[in-house]
Amino acid sequence: MSRIDLDSTDRTLELLAEARTGLLRATLLFGSIAAALALVLAPVADRQSRLFAERSIVDVDPIMTGSVSHPAGGAQHYVVRRSVLQPSGQACIMLPNGRQFGSC
Repeated sequence: MSRIDLDSTDRTLELLAEARTGLLRATLLFGSIAAALALVLAPVADRQSRLFAERSIVDVDPIMTGSVSHPAGGAQHYVVRRSVLQPSGQACIMLPNGRQFGSC
């Protein structure tokens, strides 16, 4: 082998080493950018999805349900339900035996 062949081989190896280093740097750069974007965009996407969910539940009727009993123990248990869709002051009273009174 001549001296020219060795020089061209060394130059080829140097170019390959430089290309590998450049590729590694580019990979690290774009990986860092992707990680930074993920850290910024994840909370923004979460916030936007919550706002969308809050706006989309307009048609849901939030019913208030509660149980009332007398502390003496001998009183009857019943459930009073009120809905925002019912006229003001009207409620549905449900007894444990299944009977219902009021605006049910």
